[in-house]
Amino acid sequence: MKTFLKLTTFFLLANLSFSQNKACEFETDIATDTSSTRVLTEKIIDESIFGNTTSFLTFKLFEVDGILGVNFQYLQKSKDILSPICIDKNTKIILELSNGKQVKLINSTNTQMCNELQYDAINKNNVRVLDGFFYFTPENFQDLKTEKVYLIKITANTGDVNFVIKPKLNSEIYKTNSTPDTYFIDYLKCLGV
Repeated sequence: MKTFLKLTTFFLLANLSFSQNKACEFETDIATDTSSTRVLTEKIIDESIFGNTTSFLTFKLFEVDGILGVNFQYLQKSKDILSPICIDKNTKIILELSNGKQVKLINSTNTQMCNELQYDAINKNNVRVLDGFFYFTPENFQDLKTEKVYLIKITANTGDVNFVIKPKLNSEIYKTNSTPDTYFIDYLKCLGV
């Protein structure tokens, strides 16, 4: 009986410790003889609901033929007028880490893109969506595996956009609970990094 209780306790503890790991869910996972493309499912990184304005930032980590990056989407909707945000070849995403270091991601395209104003007539909201693909640069990249992210800055040519990253996010939009500050710690390993 003692052995049975010890085994049961062991399996319960092992199960609890393994359940703490984040599941690797892929939106795309294609490999051929000459190329590979892996894209993780979208995860919410930041959410803000203030007055008439709602905004959120999502990330999808990707790896295409050995090149790692992030597809980001920043959506804003409001009854009020929203200022445009434009990104170009000089735009960077800067991740401020808990150890004081920075990791920079560079824009994958040379063209300027702006989040054009759209109108949602059903909900009577102004809507702006900005998205892009950014690649990691080599400096301090390894720190992302162990250090939390506390600030994300998009250096747009219309002005910087800053996101203070929360250790716990209870999303009203996605109806999920997450830990966005450990996003890279949790999911880089899914791409074999």
